[in-house]
Amino acid sequence: MLLGFPASAPAQALPEQAYISGLVGYPQRFSLSCESRSAVDWAGFWGVSIREKKFLNSLPRTDNPDTGFVGNPSAEWGYLPPDSYGVHAEPVAALLREYGLQAEAHRGLTWDDLRSEVATGRPVIVWVIGQMWPGNPVNYTATDGHTTAVARFEHTMVLVGYDPARVHVVDAFSGRTLSYPVKRFLASWKVLGRMAVVGGGQVAPVSTPAPDSENALPAPVPAGALSNLSYFPAAYKASSTARVDSALQSAPLTYTVKRGEYLLEIARRYGLDWQRLAQMNGIPYPYVVRTGQVLRLR
Repeated sequence: MLLGFPASAPAQALPEQAYISGLVGYPQRFSLSCESRSAVDWAGFWGVSIREKKFLNSLPRTDNPDTGFVGNPSAEWGYLPPDSYGVHAEPVAALLREYGLQAEAHRGLTWDDLRSEVATGRPVIVWVIGQMWPGNPVNYTATDGHTTAVARFEHTMVLVGYDPARVHVVDAFSGRTLSYPVKRFLASWKVLGRMAVVGGGQVAPVSTPAPDSENALPAPVPAGALSNLSYFPAAYKASSTARVDSALQSAPLTYTVKRGEYLLEIARRYGLDWQRLAQMNGIPYPYVVRTGQVLRLR
């Protein structure tokens, strides 16, 4: 169990499901600013207002993600240090503490640790791979001599709920609440050593409805479903398959990838589902596109 935070629920007393309402997410402003977006959304939940760009600019710049932000926040996603990458939990927690929040970075946490935090009303910033993808950690040694595990498509989300089958998270990429199978989340979270930022302020209300309740949980968007708008522009409010098809028909037939662009960005620009776009063009994991590559859009 986590140490240093009061009122954690004992493992044997953890409810089967819990959901924290009230954490409002917004889409990240830059291709590699997910950690800053998750951090300021998390801070906002505790009543501390921080601008994403200000938080991002306040992070130290290094080639070591355990001590600061690596690279250009607007660079293409999916690379490893010393190329543009992002930042790990420790610098994020340290900066949140400068804003007066009780925030601690942890690694090697357990599923019960996370459930305990959520069950007592504290959202958790978690480091995963992409949209809960699998991944392969790589040992990287920075110029300061420090070695840490890094992985392509490092990403952050805020864990706000769970039940026996699924986790519910606020995705920094889209700002939307999504749900994923627990096993898929645990596998993705494990890649970077089960890293998280925990803590907060005053404990918030948390719902622990009965499993058979008709309104047991809000209905986060199932990941991968056609109604998942995570990769659609904010102005695109599709609520049906017909409207999604309409967006597909309005897109050009093909698109030539420009320098610095990535698959999710292109899909979002044209209102397309990124997984469908990858499948149409035979793009395998880790879903990298190259400058000059011609993509079929429909």
